[in-house]
Amino acid sequence: MARPILLLLIPLTVLAAGCASSASGPPLEPGRVTETEVAIRGAENAGAAERAPDLLARAQKALANARQASDLGNGAEARAQLEEANAFASAAEARARAESSHAEAARLKQQADELEAKIKQLREQTQAEGRSQ
Repeated sequence: MARPILLLLIPLTVLAAGCASSASGPPLEPGRVTETEVAIRGAENAGAAERAPDLLARAQKALANARQASDLGNGAEARAQLEEANAFASAAEARARAESSHAEAARLKQQADELEAKIKQLREQTQAEGRSQ
C-alpha cells in the first residue's frame, strides 16, 4: 500500500517543483542589478539624499528586496522589485533635479531683481546730476 502512494507522490513532487521553478522565472541577471545600482547612484549624485530622501529610500529598499527575492530563488519577484527600484530611482533623480533647478531659478531671479534695482538707482542718480548742472 505504501509503494503505490510513494509512486504517486514522486510525480506530484516533480510536477510541483516544475511549476514552482517556472512561476519564479529565470534568475536575476547581474547586469540588471548593476543598472539599478547605477540609477540609484545617479539619483544620489543629483542630490536626492537631500531633495528626495523618501523616493531614494524606497529605491534602495526595493533593490534590497530584489536581492532577497533572488537569493530565495524567486526571479519574477526579484525582477518586479528591480523595476520598482528603477522607477523610484528615476523619480528621486527627477525630483532632485527639479528642486535644484527651482532653487537656481529663484537665485537667478533674485540677482536679476538686484541688478534691476541698481540700474534704477543709477538712472535716478544720473537724472539728478543732469538736473543740477
